Amino acid sequence: MKFRVTILLQLITVLSGYAQLPDLKEYKIEGHNIVLHLESKMPREEQEKLLLKTGMEGLSLDTLWTFNSLGQWAKDGWKLAKTDTGYKIYKSITDLTGDIKWNKAIIHYKSDLTMTIRSQVAANFGVNAIRNRAVVTDASGTRFFLKGYRSAGDVYLSGTFNEWSTLKTRMIKSDSGWHVTVPLQPGKHQYKYIIDSHWKEDPFNDQREDDGQGGYNSVYFVTNYVFTLSGRPGAKRVIVSGTFNNWNERDLKMKQTSTGWALPVYLKDGTFEYKFIADGEWIVDPGNPNRRDDGKGNYNSFIEKGEAAVFKLNGFPDAHRVIVAGEFNNWNEEQLVMKKTATGWELPYVLGPGNYQYKFIVDGQWMTDPANPHLASLYGHTNSVLTVKPNHTFILKQYLNATSVAVAGTFNDWGVGYTMKKTPEGWIYQAFLPPGKHLYKFIVDGKWIIDPGNEQWEQNEFRNGNSVLWITPEEE
Repeated sequence: MKFRVTILLQLITVLSGYAQLPDLKEYKIEGHNIVLHLESKMPREEQEKLLLKTGMEGLSLDTLWTFNSLGQWAKDGWKLAKTDTGYKIYKSITDLTGDIKWNKAIIHYKSDLTMTIRSQVAANFGVNAIRNRAVVTDASGTRFFLKGYRSAGDVYLSGTFNEWSTLKTRMIKSDSGWHVTVPLQPGKHQYKYIIDSHWKEDPFNDQREDDGQGGYNSVYFVTNYVFTLSGRPGAKRVIVSGTFNNWNERDLKMKQTSTGWALPVYLKDGTFEYKFIADGEWIVDPGNPNRRDDGKGNYNSFIEKGEAAVFKLNGFPDAHRVIVAGEFNNWNEEQLVMKKTATGWELPYVLGPGNYQYKFIVDGQWMTDPANPHLASLYGHTNSVLTVKPNHTFILKQYLNATSVAVAGTFNDWGVGYTMKKTPEGWIYQAFLPPGKHLYKFIVDGKWIIDPGNEQWEQNEFRNGNSVLWITPEEE
């Protein structure tokens, strides 16, 4: 578990000299400790707001007030002391190493007194909006160029790629401004410039996001795919549209080149269908042989990024047609035709990280996967569920004599749950969960219970509680 707590402005200013954080008075410095006071007379809603504001929203008030426990926070070195009016939660300043949450970002507080921030935002798809070649990626890396500011004494580049370090990436002064080249992986990167201790977004980048502090972070995508359409020199407007942008017909305008049209993009792992729209005419990609019928007689081009999951159905040698359908293709019952093998049927299909419900359709008859013990429910129907790149394992070590155990929560809209598998260690289910807070419960032979192996819980409207789980970006 990572630290989630806000450091007040005065402390950061003294230790770093660079950070521009809001003046937060919830925390106090008492001796060598940073302290949060929580008053028992404070309304519960106000207590929750205070925990949210200071970044300690993962702390369960019920765990605290009922059991006098900090739960997982105690394992990270936080201590609890009873006061005349409530509690004080404290930790030595010298022990503040690791990740500390500040608002919508993560502060990385090191023993050498360097303060950094790391974004929790992950990207699935993106295009750039850079002007004047202010940021360019080539074989040598990604070059950031800040025009002007020749009178500045120091300029630093700070972003998600260097954990928002204020001192790590110093820029080089040139005749027309400042520049630096850094190695970046494909994906989304947020950044700002620090000009003589003043933070500034990139004036030549129109792609930006709210930084949660009344300003903006500039956003740059290191692309990993280029859509290209050869020819069409007389076209006035060419668009690329697909499943990655919900078939938007306006957003992704391609740029004309000497040989046709092109648009560099970043795409997450997965399978994506698309078409080009040239002056209003929808066309498949003539340069891509991979095409698939959408089940309605229309063909779309498609690309695959990442490793393929292989759907397999053993047996059924006399079947004429076997389909796999699921959440990943909007339950299209005509599109994904499986191929017959010596032992049954199979189909490789690339999926990004996630939990996906699916079924097989054998000669028109829908059925769950007999080889998959994990089931789920969607709109009253029982389906098999496949997890791609799981990042968390739910485990219930008790109730080994139970007939069935499932886990349900905010991650699956509190459905009937994902069926867990019985092992010698207990009931388990490996899931993919996005970063953030998740509430959940186990369902043991129809009875809903909180997780006996997790001290973190919070009260719900039924007064029987929910277990609380936090997923950090590293676990994504």
